[in-house]
Amino acid sequence: MFLNFNTAKYASMWNGKKDLLGMNDLSKEEIEGVIRYSSALEPLSGKGSKLGICRGEILISAFFEPSTRTVTSFAAAMHTLGGDVQTFLESGSSIEKGETKEDTIRTLEQYGDALVIRDSDPGSVARYASLVKVPVINAGDGINEHPTQALYDMYTIWKQFGRLTNLRIAVVGGLKYYRPSNSLVMGLGKFEGNKIFGICPPGLSLSKQYSNGCYEEMQINMTHLNEVLEKIKPDVVYVTRLKKEYMPPNEDTKNYFYVVDNKTMAVLPQNCIVMHALPRVWEINTEIDSDPRAIMFKQARHSLQVRMAVLALFLGHEDELKKL
Repeated sequence: MFLNFNTAKYASMWNGKKDLLGMNDLSKEEIEGVIRYSSALEPLSGKGSKLGICRGEILISAFFEPSTRTVTSFAAAMHTLGGDVQTFLESGSSIEKGETKEDTIRTLEQYGDALVIRDSDPGSVARYASLVKVPVINAGDGINEHPTQALYDMYTIWKQFGRLTNLRIAVVGGLKYYRPSNSLVMGLGKFEGNKIFGICPPGLSLSKQYSNGCYEEMQINMTHLNEVLEKIKPDVVYVTRLKKEYMPPNEDTKNYFYVVDNKTMAVLPQNCIVMHALPRVWEINTEIDSDPRAIMFKQARHSLQVRMAVLALFLGHEDELKKL
């Protein structure tokens, strides 16, 4: 669908676009552009690949929260593009002497060409971006957004179905505190014909600021999850982790238990895929890993190509991408 679009009409799309802070920073056409360039980069992002697109440029990785996939895939993406990565670690830094994060970010800007930042405070990454001149990519700001996660989730869906339109997507779990689902709902809402079902326990609703016309919420007793999924007949089941780190410390999480297992897979359509941003804890049973419809780790693999595309675009290398 997107591989044949006329890239010439997007020639100036990224001019003047400095930061990627949330999905509202991207139009439908710009998302299509990321999809197209990710697809072109995929065969060039294997083991041992080394492109020269970002040769001589440095990505500064500043994570004030833990990360496995995001920090590693951004580093791998930049290295594959031919650039270098400097990783900032809060532990042992001048923050322990009392330096503010704002001054830390302004200092880190002096040493690189772009910043990828994660912080626990919603809106913090946008605040940091306002202080610096280099591009800033939001790698997750608290319970707000995680735009590159949504982009590679959408790329994974596109790879499976060949489209991002007219899909039925069930987003399952603790939506109130889960930033990847916020960005995914916003991104998929830009494409026509989609129907997104938010299936969550009472009290864990998606915040209204992330909702849109294609979103319908179903607050249920999660023991009935399989029955609801069987009725919906989704194309995609997107499972979320219960983010205990953002929940009130006295919250009784036992009331929110849900799990996707072989019984769940038995009621899903044969063409339905199960996705998860990872890490999983108990919400996806490992017994489904042998089912080809469970594509969580293929999804994680796609983060490499998508983050390569995002870095190249925000560092001003669309002309090189168009030659791929």
